Amino acid sequence: MKNSSSILALWCFCCIVTISFSQVAPDEVWLVGAHDLPGRPGYGNALVRFSTDGVQVEQVDLRMNIESTVATMPDENGNLLFFTNGCYVASSHGDTMLNGAGLNPGEMADWTCSTAGYASPKGAMALQLPGSERLYYLFHMGVRYSPELKISYGPFYYTLIDMSLDNGRGGVVSKNNILVDGYLEPFSAVRHGNGRDWWIVVPEYESNLYHKFLLSPQGIYWIENQEIGPALQCTYIGSSVFSPTGNRYARTNNCGVAVMRFDRCSGVFSNDQHLALPPNVFAGGGVAFNFKGDRLVVSTQLSVQAADLTLPNPELDTIVTTLDAAGASLHLMQYAPDDKIYLSNLARGRFFHVIHQPNEQDIAFEKQGLPLPVYSVRSLPNNPSHKLLDAPHSACDTLGIDHPTSSIDLDNERPSISVNPNPAKDIIRITASFNIETIIVLNALGETVFIQNQMASASYMEVNVGGCLPGLYVALVRSNEHMELVRFIVSR
Repeated sequence: MKNSSSILALWCFCCIVTISFSQVAPDEVWLVGAHDLPGRPGYGNALVRFSTDGVQVEQVDLRMNIESTVATMPDENGNLLFFTNGCYVASSHGDTMLNGAGLNPGEMADWTCSTAGYASPKGAMALQLPGSERLYYLFHMGVRYSPELKISYGPFYYTLIDMSLDNGRGGVVSKNNILVDGYLEPFSAVRHGNGRDWWIVVPEYESNLYHKFLLSPQGIYWIENQEIGPALQCTYIGSSVFSPTGNRYARTNNCGVAVMRFDRCSGVFSNDQHLALPPNVFAGGGVAFNFKGDRLVVSTQLSVQAADLTLPNPELDTIVTTLDAAGASLHLMQYAPDDKIYLSNLARGRFFHVIHQPNEQDIAFEKQGLPLPVYSVRSLPNNPSHKLLDAPHSACDTLGIDHPTSSIDLDNERPSISVNPNPAKDIIRITASFNIETIIVLNALGETVFIQNQMASASYMEVNVGGCLPGLYVALVRSNEHMELVRFIVSR
């Protein structure tokens, strides 16, 4: 793996790029459907499409049986390039892609893939390699079964897809590459503050350890692990998600919910909070934020809880209760491009439940609010927000990628940092709004020039750059909770 410092430096020295906004974003096309009884009414596949005209549901013949795990990748016109149920990768017409069989090897695949789809809720996500027109990463989470833990997640894999292969139908060039093994929980992703790359975070089961990866034009790399907040040592695994604004993260299971701030430049979590669930609820379900990221919604099997994150000590309150376990047993959640939240059902059903007004105090929950022409079995996509791009005015907003949604970022707690003099000949003084522990100086090639540690606690550090050649440099300024970037010039 490359040194994380080199990767961060590459963000700062890349040339300004222009994003060509596609007509259809990858999170605007969802795939559902149980195909285990082909030809029977209600069995088959359907595409759920989100656009400015509303939500359209289209029944399609793709011959894929989906049980919990699903991911799609459309082109800019909304036509599917590839999709998966966790067992195999299919090309646009539903045939197994070249080398696309055999995802998530192990007993669970042996048990389920011959008759159903892979049973890994929120267990797959497809992202295009930044800067590439043909390469895509499919991230997917394996699951294991044991009498003690029942279903547990792990390993966390990636599979690389090249759409130029097989006469444009695409092919898998590398699959089931393990990024992290062990006992894990569902992963989530958010756009980096530079507007191009992606952060991917994988929490460990019964732990407060979070594995962090970065998908950049150089590929997928491990960046660091961070321990923060409650361990959530629970039996029932839930899910995790970033807010549409990108500055908050939440993870839920039947112990409660961990909520934290997230810095999209440094990838650092901070300001952790633990929200207890009301007693006597069967939890371990879904979690979602509203559009502004200041309201949290959590699903249990028979209720919906919500918390106002603008309060100093937010608490989860029950806002929806249903006693109809068959018709409305609530499972996972997915925030959609139409700014609504959709919920899957634990049982087989031809519908999604809908939260229509997640920004309001009295949210509008509609049981079976989106009818489907086919049966769906616990399946919702694990989609990050593709509307969110750069973090304006941040140290990593260097690529010229701008989008109105990014202005929603309400995080007013961003650390400040400065360097003086700039340009400099010998000594620079870096000052931050936090105590500086380490400064890493990188050159324009992303190479580490030197590292300087500070023993005493102080919010500033003097650095001698007199031995550096004239040119542009980046200093990575780190503490336990922060990692900020600041640029400076050495002149003679």
